[in-house]
Amino acid sequence: MKKQASLEQIFGSRIRVRLLKLFLEHPDQTFYVREITRLTRSHIHSVRRELSNLSKIGLIQIHEENQAETHRASGLRRKFYEANPACVIFNELRILLNKGQLLLQEELARQLKGIGSIRYLALTGFFVDLPGFPTDLMIVGRVNKEKSAKVFREFEEEFGRTINYTILPLKEFTERKEMMDRFLYNFFENKKIVLIDTLPQPARMGI
Repeated sequence: MKKQASLEQIFGSRIRVRLLKLFLEHPDQTFYVREITRLTRSHIHSVRRELSNLSKIGLIQIHEENQAETHRASGLRRKFYEANPACVIFNELRILLNKGQLLLQEELARQLKGIGSIRYLALTGFFVDLPGFPTDLMIVGRVNKEKSAKVFREFEEEFGRTINYTILPLKEFTERKEMMDRFLYNFFENKKIVLIDTLPQPARMGI
């Protein structure tokens, strides 16, 4: 994972990279600590430390609940965190992280190609900002299930989230596509990033 490691070296830690991705990819959203912990799959103490560091350099802003929103049981006001687009390095960091994301996607495709015969590989779902989509990655071809599962586990650590993937043999893919399978129809009608496409012409019809 040399390409992703370079991002971690630049930013100092994997958790910091995950936090930057979360805030820079969702600049209009606010998050509270436990939500951030869940979304980045990180420990709460590490998250609090990195949030403090990022707020000190102006990359994120902190807001407290008003009196009416204060949790009645504890009497405590929750803190909310959001990106600060006015920060002078905001846009430069977004560009750098986007490039790092592209390199990571290319590395994922390279490793998957090495464990089977892939005819089609496309990213969708969270890769293209489609939350709740039934799959994040579509593979058509033959891959070693154990090796592919290992690759996905490693990249889930890098992306900081679960990757929902679909693997279809070419024959099944072709048959389901000819039957106008609802899942495949929905997949092809939505946004995706195609990394590999060596499908035979009949199978490519309508893609």
